[in-house]
Amino acid sequence: MVPLYRTSLLFSLLCLVCAADDNNKQSCAYVTQRTQCGHLACNETTSTCSKCQQDTDCYPSAMYCYQSEKDSDKAGTCQVKSFFSSDNFSFLTVLAMIFACLIGAIGVVAGVGGGGMLVPMFCICLSLPMESAVGLSQSTICGQSTLNMYFAVQQHFQNDQNWKRPLINYQYLSLLLPLGLMGTMIGGQLSKVCPDFLRLLLLFLLLSVVLYRTVIKMKQQYAEDHEANKATEVVVTSQPAEEEENETNDNNNNEDEEEDDNNDNTNNTNEVSAKDDQEQYPKQELGVNFAAFFIVLFFNIIRQYTSCGGFWYWCCLLLPLLILGGIFYYAYTHLQQLTDRQRSFAWNTNNTVKYPLVAVIAGAAASMLGIGGGLVLGFVLYEVGLTPEETSATSGMSTFFIAFSAALQLLVGGKLLVDYGLVFFIVGLCATAVSTFYLKKKIKENGWNFLIVGALAFIVGGSLVVLGAYGIYNAVVTSRLGGSIVAFGRLCPKSITVG
Repeated sequence: MVPLYRTSLLFSLLCLVCAADDNNKQSCAYVTQRTQCGHLACNETTSTCSKCQQDTDCYPSAMYCYQSEKDSDKAGTCQVKSFFSSDNFSFLTVLAMIFACLIGAIGVVAGVGGGGMLVPMFCICLSLPMESAVGLSQSTICGQSTLNMYFAVQQHFQNDQNWKRPLINYQYLSLLLPLGLMGTMIGGQLSKVCPDFLRLLLLFLLLSVVLYRTVIKMKQQYAEDHEANKATEVVVTSQPAEEEENETNDNNNNEDEEEDDNNDNTNNTNEVSAKDDQEQYPKQELGVNFAAFFIVLFFNIIRQYTSCGGFWYWCCLLLPLLILGGIFYYAYTHLQQLTDRQRSFAWNTNNTVKYPLVAVIAGAAASMLGIGGGLVLGFVLYEVGLTPEETSATSGMSTFFIAFSAALQLLVGGKLLVDYGLVFFIVGLCATAVSTFYLKKKIKENGWNFLIVGALAFIVGGSLVVLGAYGIYNAVVTSRLGGSIVAFGRLCPKSITVG
């Protein structure tokens, strides 16, 4: 029997699509025109979607009315002003860049993007519509994850000196990524339907669960770090006494040392044979990850040349979902055949089925809500039993693939602001530099591994506060201006009418 929560989820998705279809016959409002009318304006007299006549017809303030005789199809639509235009660049723009860098730097420590804080900030500081803010968030995350992965792929697993393998857990990533990319395709369609308020509500509920589990893990890690530091202090304090004793008992100690060396050699032999070494760049796991990524990219490009809602449109949407499911099954069966010596994680139902399915939610949230995916997958990797450093690197790699998939999907669909995106891509690179050469360095020097988990808790908790405040603000403004906070969008764009 299908569990009740899965049935409820499928029913909710069906309701969203039906609501989007019924909304084709509903009227629009000025403050919700981006959701209801796409690039068209909302005629306040007739409450219908139509071409704009002047800049004030467009909402929010970062939009302007595009007028050009050369491009008649685009004329009369609302477009976002250039990032470098004199009436658009302001102190708030600089403030948004600074905060994006700081949020990104903390996010890199945890291996996440920080989109839950970036999206509302971009909406407020840059006066961008939610859809554009989501794309800009993905651009920032792409910048930080690109440089972060350049450093991470070169690092080795340090917790077991006798087990040579990469810091990134490529084996478990090959289970998560195909389902995460599947989620980005589902989220891309839902983002066209859901009203902004519902997006924020879903993200708020999702992050509440993540924050609860993350805080529990942070407390556990703090206790482990505290015990490790105490043990180190005891060893350092006892060293002078041990040196005096060694001076008075040289002959006995030399004999004991020879016996200890023999025992150590035996123990080291056992430790080396406990796990098989892994390649720094495992070809099979990397092949699975890149294959899944390029399949999604290929079908997203092809879908742009089909008629929205038509047969080939749905083929280009459903076929890659089936292929990604097949890739997940291939990775699952491959890892199942490995022995415990060859696997880098514990093999059980939770780790191989339950937690990977959460990646679908993470991918959908990335595409629909503007987060990088690692924000959700980070706590999943802790539940699996990965170390903080391993979780940060692996989550960062998943963020890299999921964020780029979502960003390229927006770019191909013409919904990514290129000028804004390039600027904040560079901001993301700067954020990673600050994190790598200062924050991560300090954490490693002092053995503060709990701060890696704490960074994730900060991003999640900050996202909840910012989203809550912005959600209330957005609901009040929308209601005061006569709009509906639950106005659904359309799965396919409405045709342009002259108004």
